[in-house]
Amino acid sequence: MNANNQLLDFTSPGAIPPDPAEVVQRVVDETRSSIQTLESVLGNERVENETGWKLLAMFYLATGRINDLAKIEEQYKSITGISLSADLRKNYTQWFNDKTTGGPVIFEIPRKITATSLPDSMAIEHGLTSADSVLLDFSRVQEIDNEGLKKLARFFSALAKAGIKPELKQVDRFIGCLQHKAEKGGEGTCALWDVLFAYEQFRDNREAFEEKAIKFAVLYGISPPSWE
Repeated sequence: MNANNQLLDFTSPGAIPPDPAEVVQRVVDETRSSIQTLESVLGNERVENETGWKLLAMFYLATGRINDLAKIEEQYKSITGISLSADLRKNYTQWFNDKTTGGPVIFEIPRKITATSLPDSMAIEHGLTSADSVLLDFSRVQEIDNEGLKKLARFFSALAKAGIKPELKQVDRFIGCLQHKAEKGGEGTCALWDVLFAYEQFRDNREAFEEKAIKFAVLYGISPPSWE
C-alpha cells in the first residue's frame, strides 16, 4: 500500500473528537454573552414579560450571584409592581435555603387582591418545610375585589384547618380597613365579614371572633356564624 494513502486527514469533520472541556467552556461563554444581552434588554427596555426575568434570576441563583438577584428583584418590582422572588420561592423552594435567602420564604400579597393573586395553602405549607418560616406581606395591599374577598376567606379558613401558621406583615392595617367597611354595612359586606371571621379563626382568637359576631348580629339582625 502506498504510504501516502495512510496519512490521516486532520481537516475532515469529526476527524479529531472535540475536547469536552473546550465544548463546556464554549457553551459557558455563549451563555454568559446571552445573559449579558438579556440583562441589558430587560433593564433598559423595562420588559414586563416574566419569563426572561425568571431565566435571569435562575441563572444568578445557580451561579451564586445573590447580590445581582436582589438587584433584579428591585428592577422587576419597579416595572410590574409585584415580587419576582416570591413566585420563585413558591415554585422552586428547593433552590432557596438559609444560605441563599438569609430569611423566611416571603409571599408578597399584591396591591390588588383578586381570586388568582393569592398563594394557596399548599404552597404555604411547602414553604414551611423548606425554610424556618413563611412570611405573608400585606404591606402593599390597597384594593380587593369581591372574588378576592371570597378567596381570602377560604384561604384563611384553609390555613386554620390545616394548622398552618405563617407570619403576617402589616395585616392589622388591612384587616382594620375591612372591619371599618364591614361595620358601615351596605351591599356586598357579607363577604367582608366572612374574611374577618376566617381571619380570627386563623389567629385562634375566639374572643375577637365573638366580638365581631355580636357586631354582625346587630347590623343584620340575624344569628352570626358559630366558632365551630
